[in-house]
Amino acid sequence: MASVPHPHGRISLQATNVTKAFESGRIHTTVLHDLSIDMRAGELTLISGPSGCGKSTLLAILSGLQRPDRGKVTALGQDLGELDMRALERFRLLHTGFVFQGFNLFPALNALEQVELPLSYLGLSPAEARQRATASLEEVGLGPRMRLRPSELSGGEKQRVAIARALAKRPELLFADEPTSALDAANGQVVIDILHRIARAHGTTVLCVSHDPRLVGHADRVLAMEDGRILSDRSQPSLPTAVPGLKETSA
Repeated sequence: MASVPHPHGRISLQATNVTKAFESGRIHTTVLHDLSIDMRAGELTLISGPSGCGKSTLLAILSGLQRPDRGKVTALGQDLGELDMRALERFRLLHTGFVFQGFNLFPALNALEQVELPLSYLGLSPAEARQRATASLEEVGLGPRMRLRPSELSGGEKQRVAIARALAKRPELLFADEPTSALDAANGQVVIDILHRIARAHGTTVLCVSHDPRLVGHADRVLAMEDGRILSDRSQPSLPTAVPGLKETSA
C-alpha cells in the first residue's frame, strides 16, 4: 500500500505540550518539558543539541516508539495517543521510515536484499519489491553496488543502504537518529544532502536529530535543544545539494 505524500509546506507532524520523565530508583528525571512544535512536509528539520538533552527521546515520541507522559502527538492528522499498540505498529509500517546511527544491516544480505526485506510486510509482490528496492538504491547512488554485502561497503555506503531501505517504503515521515555520527565529514555531508533531497523531491517530512554541528547548514530548519527544552527555532534558506551519483527525482 503506497502512501500519497502530503503537499509541500503542510503541517504533517505536531507535538503539543509534550512532557516525558524517567524513573531510576528514587530519582525522577524530566527529559522533556512541555514541548510544542510542528513540522512540515517537504522539509528537513534538524534537532541539534548536546548528548543527553532529550532530542532522541523527542524523536522516539514523535515517531510513536514511545508515548509521552503528558501532551499529544499528531502525525498525518492522526492522534497517536488514540491508537493501541497494534494500530500504532501498523501506522509506523505504512507511513514512517527510520535511519539509525548503526546502519542495522544484515551481514549475509546484499544491499538489494536489505532494501527488499521490509517491503514484503507491505504486501508487495516479489517483482514489485525488487523494482522499488532497485529504484531506491539508484536514487541514493548505489545502483552499481547493490549486489554487495555490508562487509564490501564503506560506512557511508552502508548508511546509504539504510536510507534506501527506509525510502523504498515511500514514507511520509522519515526519522533519522544520529545518521552521520559514525561517518567522516565527506560521507556525513553526502548522507545529510541525500536526506534533504528526499524531503524536497518526495514531499517527505524528514526529522533528523544530531549533535553534529556540521549538519546545521544543511537543514531547512534547525531546532536547538538543551535540558529538555527548545532554546531556538530558526528556518534558513534552502541550499542546492549536489550529491555525486545521486539520481534526481520529481515528486
